[in-house]
Amino acid sequence: MQAIELATTISMQGGIALPANFKALYGREARIIVLVDDGLADAAPLLSRVERQANMRSALAAVAQAGTFAQIDDASAWQREVRTDRPQAGRED
Repeated sequence: MQAIELATTISMQGGIALPANFKALYGREARIIVLVDDGLADAAPLLSRVERQANMRSALAAVAQAGTFAQIDDASAWQREVRTDRPQAGRED
């Protein structure tokens, strides 16, 4: 595996293009790690509180409609069971 480091701009369609001098790599599979400067992170629009609340309501409604937790009779008991520490393999302490 070889590593290449370059600076580029991500297109508005989400594309990242390799410069022509890397043409030998075109068409090959690659593993990509994208590092974005903190100053550019605010380029993505932030959702307002109202939009986040609406998204959460929608997600919770979908979970309720799917009946994801319908089999749980006692929510407190279920939560205690889920949070119980269990022994980990190879740890006898």
